[in-house]
Amino acid sequence: MEQIDPQAQFEGGNNALAQGRPGDAVACYRKALEAAPNVVEIHHNLTAALAQLGRSGEAVEVAKLGLTHRPDYAPLHVALANLLDHEGDREAARRHYTEALRLDGNSAAAWSGLAGVLMADGSYENASHNYRKALSLNKNNPVSMNNLAICQLNLGRQHDALALYRDLVVLNPDLGGVHNNLGQVLQGLGRHDEAVDAFRQALALDQTIDNLAPFLMQSLMYQCAWDDLGEIKDRVLAETRRRLADNQPITVQPFSLAGTDAPADLRLAAARSYSAYCGANVTALRDRLAFTYAPATSARLRIGYISPDFRSHSVATAFKDLIAGHDRDGFEWFAYAIGREQRDGTTDYFQAQFDHFNDFKDLDLEQSARHIHGDRLDLLVDLSGFTRHSALEILETRPAPVQAHYLGYGATLGADCVQYLVTDAVHTPPELAAYCSEAVVYLPDSFMATSRPEIAAALPDRASQGLPEDGFVFANFNAHYKFDPETFALWLDLLEELPGSVLWLLRGGDGAMANLRATAAARGIAIERLIFAPRASHPEHLARQSLADLSLDCRHHAGGVSTLDALWSGLPVLSIAGDNQSARTGASILGAAGLGELAVASLADYRAMALHLAHDPSALADLKARLRTNMATAPLFDTARLARHLEAAYREMVRRYRAGEAIGSFSAAQVL
Repeated sequence: MEQIDPQAQFEGGNNALAQGRPGDAVACYRKALEAAPNVVEIHHNLTAALAQLGRSGEAVEVAKLGLTHRPDYAPLHVALANLLDHEGDREAARRHYTEALRLDGNSAAAWSGLAGVLMADGSYENASHNYRKALSLNKNNPVSMNNLAICQLNLGRQHDALALYRDLVVLNPDLGGVHNNLGQVLQGLGRHDEAVDAFRQALALDQTIDNLAPFLMQSLMYQCAWDDLGEIKDRVLAETRRRLADNQPITVQPFSLAGTDAPADLRLAAARSYSAYCGANVTALRDRLAFTYAPATSARLRIGYISPDFRSHSVATAFKDLIAGHDRDGFEWFAYAIGREQRDGTTDYFQAQFDHFNDFKDLDLEQSARHIHGDRLDLLVDLSGFTRHSALEILETRPAPVQAHYLGYGATLGADCVQYLVTDAVHTPPELAAYCSEAVVYLPDSFMATSRPEIAAALPDRASQGLPEDGFVFANFNAHYKFDPETFALWLDLLEELPGSVLWLLRGGDGAMANLRATAAARGIAIERLIFAPRASHPEHLARQSLADLSLDCRHHAGGVSTLDALWSGLPVLSIAGDNQSARTGASILGAAGLGELAVASLADYRAMALHLAHDPSALADLKARLRTNMATAPLFDTARLARHLEAAYREMVRRYRAGEAIGSFSAAQVL
């Protein structure tokens, strides 16, 4: 019988592994184990080779067998933990990482691995501590640095994350992925000019980065950098369709599609894919929590609102009068503030308005879910959708028996854990309701909430705002990322048609303003006719809007609170009732304001209506007078009416659940 030299086979396996031949390495290691079955180092390296081949089940068995021989061998505990973590058994992975650290407190791999488990569970503070410990033992490790940066982002420490990514770029200047991550942090900080530079550098280094094009598209939109935006958008939509067809996770966030012409079927498919991805991240936690729901014991319905925007934010601006007007006899109202954005005076207002205000700023995902479930809600209403600091992962744990989405995003979430979408028939007509995963609950008027704002008593004059005394003033006070080149070209057409007219916009990033001016100059329009208003307090901003003649809405991503602001200022808004919900918010608002004729069907109609009103001062004056009258009578401005309709909808959702009835669409007007 041939004598096997285990040391020679072990070294042969090591050489094969180093040369990228894991299959040959496996053969060598198995021979080595025949002669030396108790040598744990061989088990460790065979585990690594099998893992490289994707044979994780065999690798786990080999690792477990090795630990029966040497349970005190820390590297094999780490290797096994890595495999278990990859397979989704984070609890078992945590145990083996912890045991490895008990055996060897200087194992950078164990500190980093345990940090990864903690990060996956949403325990970002503890994960950060462990990543820092790993980096103290293995300085400049790119994986630990990158993951530490991710933790900092989730803790709201964007500038700490930015510093880490800048260090990573210095250490790895030729890695496109590092530049891409740097760009994402810059984008999150609103530094889109720098973000675009980082994304373009990443693109030059690596064309294959999955999520690069969607992030580049978003910053180009913020910059109003339209030269190659169409090409990038087409790439994003084509890649999204390909990934959906191949049953792969998408790389674009559904919110980013709001500013595109993506059709309703693609938006639904993208929402389903993204929600499924978020759901997969919490599958183990949801199964471990296994929430059940006790029968109701209170006559008052317990309704929760969950949002990252109980602070100075457009959603809060719209919502604050609604919570103040909600019925307290038949309902008990709970707030759940998520995300790590700065709390402020608006937060204090909401703390006073809700029966129970819960701030989850310092809670992880499991703690947040357990808290909500412990409140024994009848219904949990999400106000964020796919916007920043989304509540989707919390919703995926299903802490309440009935869950709905309202207001903050306004379109389908594609998530099985959310049963209802609260909307209206203008915002979500039947042809769009067909592309919603939720049952659709129709409010009789607009779904949009509005709160009577404070308007500064001192009204400025045009000269103080840099506006012409006699020229026609078109206005748009939306964020610049909502602009698109075709609609902006139409706005410039209006300036050409009307000598002396100006376009009044919000001041934005230097790059965006320079690009808008350059676009106007290329058309032969003096850049002075684009007037950028500086930031002002909300009361002052509303007061100055009355100086404009007509507000022009955006096309693909219509204004919400910006449209409400204009109307409260007495300024009519011209909008387009587009093909998707993001393009129909203006139409919904205007219909409920009694100004439905200002929501036109096409760009051609939009242009014609704008010129008609500019050329007919009496027609425009009549519109403004009607708007002022409607503020006292139109449904849009009647928050008490909206509150009663929502409460009727909430009662019906809960009634159907308690009665065991099937989830289905209905109209709130029919259940009042």
